Amino acid sequence: MKPSCFVGVLIVLVAVLVPTNALYLQVQDTSPYTDTVVDFQVFLRDILEAATKGDEQRVASLLKSTEVPDCDAWLHRMYKSDSADSWMSLCDSKTLASKEKSMKELFGRFAIEGGEFSTRKLNDNPQGGEDGLESGLVHGGKKPLEVYFASWKFPNQPKAARAEPIGYFYFLDGEFRWDSLVTFLIPKISNAKFVPAKLIKKVEPVYPADAAAQHIYGTVRVYYVIGGDGAVYNAHAISGEGLSEDSSLRKAGEDAVRQWRYQPATLGGKPIQTDGVTADVKFSPKS
Repeated sequence: MKPSCFVGVLIVLVAVLVPTNALYLQVQDTSPYTDTVVDFQVFLRDILEAATKGDEQRVASLLKSTEVPDCDAWLHRMYKSDSADSWMSLCDSKTLASKEKSMKELFGRFAIEGGEFSTRKLNDNPQGGEDGLESGLVHGGKKPLEVYFASWKFPNQPKAARAEPIGYFYFLDGEFRWDSLVTFLIPKISNAKFVPAKLIKKVEPVYPADAAAQHIYGTVRVYYVIGGDGAVYNAHAISGEGLSEDSSLRKAGEDAVRQWRYQPATLGGKPIQTDGVTADVKFSPKS
């Protein structure tokens, strides 16, 4: 056998013996994005930058990449047949084209009016509890999914106003894929008067006896949502520099905030929900 033929056979053998998962990893390596909040922000900014430059072809290409690849097969791999069949509009080309056109217009609006993205990963802390929509997006299939949420805050919006939702995205095959089935009712904000929520009932925390005996003190920061009925929802302590990590103090802070009541925020005289509220609950030896 001639040396050149031997080399050719060797190349063929190597190609055959490379595991399919290794080839898959090579495809993954070509993606410009990784499964992180930082890269999710980069992806969104890439679309916004293209919209700002008026590069419609680039915007369309990026939005096209948000379609789930081999969508029909993926749905039936991930979900029971009856559920997968009911969600097939996620794969319908005509429906997707219409929704991607709407998303393109939305980013065009962002480019003109200005503002900033707000993003988070649902897996870290799904809102709405175990039975909520977000927990269902992460854990509703045969295995957990990596899911992100994006919204947009306009510069002229009141500080306490809700950011405009953009959508939920799955990280699949090295790209962020849009779940276009989840839609949002977006209020039309014109000259409607906004009145922020007002605290009308504050319950002081109960200092845990064991923590007091051990002279454990600190500040617990509680994140929560004020509903349109003025009640507190989804109250949970968050971590951060200078904040207490003591489980008994964190629970006491959460328990206190859950009992607070507000006069809800209103927009045009109608009660609305206020998201992303935080309050610091302090525990000291004098408490």
